[in-house]
Amino acid sequence: MMPTNTIPVDERLLKTMELKLSDLAALWRGNKNAPHAETIVRQYHAILRCMIELGFHEPLDADSELPNRLMPTEYLDLFEQQ
Repeated sequence: MMPTNTIPVDERLLKTMELKLSDLAALWRGNKNAPHAETIVRQYHAILRCMIELGFHEPLDADSELPNRLMPTEYLDLFEQQ
């Protein structure tokens, strides 16, 4: 399990990043068969991984998610039943 960040979380920054994830997810849904779809997924992963490193451990809204097969394992592992 990833160590918990002990520095206070900047909620405004995380909300801005989550909104960007929603934008990227919508962009991917409209372009999932386009040549640049993989670039959208890479950008999405980079932002979500950064959010997790900053202490974000909440489920995303459905509009902000990609299909599970495209979600980073770091995110999926947060909600894995043990």
